[in-house]
Amino acid sequence: MRETADVVVIGAGTTGCAIAWHLARSGAAVRLVERSDICAGSSGASPGIVRQYYADSTLAILARAGLDAYRRWSEIVGGECGYRRTGFATAVSMAQEHAARAHVAALQAKGIALEWWPVEVLHRRFPDLQSDDLAGAVFEADAGYCDARATALTYANRARAYGAAIDVQCAALSIGVQGGRVEGVETERGRIDCGVVVNAAGPWAATLAARCAAPLPIAASRQGVAILRIGHETSGMLPGFSDRDAGFYLRPDSPGRYVIGSLRADDSGPTSPDNVERAMDDAEAIRYRDRAARRFARLAEAIPIGRRVSFFDDTPDGNPLFGPDPRVTGLFVAAGLSGHGFKFAPVFGQAAADWVFSRRMRPEMRAFAVERTLG
Repeated sequence: MRETADVVVIGAGTTGCAIAWHLARSGAAVRLVERSDICAGSSGASPGIVRQYYADSTLAILARAGLDAYRRWSEIVGGECGYRRTGFATAVSMAQEHAARAHVAALQAKGIALEWWPVEVLHRRFPDLQSDDLAGAVFEADAGYCDARATALTYANRARAYGAAIDVQCAALSIGVQGGRVEGVETERGRIDCGVVVNAAGPWAATLAARCAAPLPIAASRQGVAILRIGHETSGMLPGFSDRDAGFYLRPDSPGRYVIGSLRADDSGPTSPDNVERAMDDAEAIRYRDRAARRFARLAEAIPIGRRVSFFDDTPDGNPLFGPDPRVTGLFVAAGLSGHGFKFAPVFGQAAADWVFSRRMRPEMRAFAVERTLG
């Protein structure tokens, strides 16, 4: 096959599908190519947490826009994303209290809905909380989670409705460049000529970038979450909760069920996306549980009933690479998402479409510019 498109998007994770939808509904002729299936990579195993509180104000503002899109999904996109409002609390140690409270006030002034909950409030709401080292938590009532797979599939189906062509089981082999400009994409099924390529291929983005002499500092790391069940909760379900010092995060899944992940670097070592170890034994799941149980006593006897293992596509500074690549005209990077991709997917989709049609990037996206990684 040798076909043509205005834009080829490589990678059908949540971000790639969001970009394809935004482009197609804006009138571009879009081809989305995926080496496996829609949402088969890291998006498919994502816990789908959507929240706003970040230490970086720019990230917090973008996360607010992403959360707003998920909350208004039916009117913006249509279909289902599975958004469920659970609230989310970010633990704050005594040493961090002054800085955290000042940051909360600054974000509140920017219109981000956050509350400071001192430890006394936490105890009233969660009587089993072990809080000797905590000053309180930052709480956001509208945070929650979505179904990442349903989100990606809805984006893909809506993109098709606007005329996008989606080729699954069709790996992109290389990005064609001539005279410093994108010419097309070579796939397993042949060539697609185009003037713009969006490289949203997750950890595989680095290989594709290297093949067109525009290398990217992206590496894959193994990431897992354990799903646990407790017998009975007498004080109501917990909201989402993140505790960096204690090394865990969690979100409720259904009554008596929690998804628990690790925030410790030694649980997320380097891996190959083509050969990631997807098994998580009970010992690993129990290790995650025990960290969380030191904070919430109700989890002490929780039983592992499931697990999800996948990978992140990480950058050295932990921020995505998002924007035009200055080395190749027509090449746009949307990779190295470092675990942030799902929260920002609606924002990234719109920003990529804006660039394709105007060749201008929004000022708030500068934190993710590819240039920052170049020597």
